Amino acid sequence: MIMSKLTDREQWDIQKVLEDKFHFATMSDRHKTAAVSLVAVFASADNLEYVPDAVINRDICRMALSSSDADCRILPLIPYPDIQKESAKKFSETDSAFVVYSFADISDVQMAQDAVRKDAYCLQLVPDKLITTDLCKTALQHPDADKKVLGFIPERFRNDPDVKKIAEEKFGSKPIEKEISQPPKKKGLSIN
Repeated sequence: MIMSKLTDREQWDIQKVLEDKFHFATMSDRHKTAAVSLVAVFASADNLEYVPDAVINRDICRMALSSSDADCRILPLIPYPDIQKESAKKFSETDSAFVVYSFADISDVQMAQDAVRKDAYCLQLVPDKLITTDLCKTALQHPDADKKVLGFIPERFRNDPDVKKIAEEKFGSKPIEKEISQPPKKKGLSIN
C-alpha cells in the first residue's frame, strides 16, 4: 500500500489537506511532494495551481481532472498538450466550446478542427500557424457562423476561391472585401 511508503510528514500533510482542501495552498513548496499533491488535487482541482513545477506530472494532472470540482479553468495549468487536448474535448461536450478553448492552448491541427467544429468563433483562438484553408471553410460552414467569423479569417485566406465561394453563398455577394468609406466630415472651423 502507498501509505506505508509515505513519510510521517507526508502523512500529516495529507491528513491536513483532507480536513481542509484549502490548506495545500498555504503549505511550503518543500512539503508539496508528489504524494501530497496527488491527494490535494483530488480534494480540489483548484489546488493544481499550487503544485510546484518540479513536482507536477501526468498523474497529478489526470487526478485533478477527475476531481469533483474540475472545470475548464484548470486547462492552462496542465503542461502536457495531450492531456490538455483530451480534457478540452471532454469539457466542450458539456460547456461552451468557446469558453473551454479560450482556456486551452490549441496545439495541433486536430485540436483546432475540434474547436472550430464546435464553435466557428473558436477560429480566432487558433494560432496563426495552425490555420488552414480547410479550417476557414469549416468555420464558414458552421450552422451558427455569422459575418463576424469573416473577420477571424486571416488575410492570406480571404482570396482563396473556395473560401470566397462559401462566404458569398452564405452571406451574399463579395462579403469578404472590406468596404472603404470616407471619414465623416467634422463640423466646425476649417482652415483655408
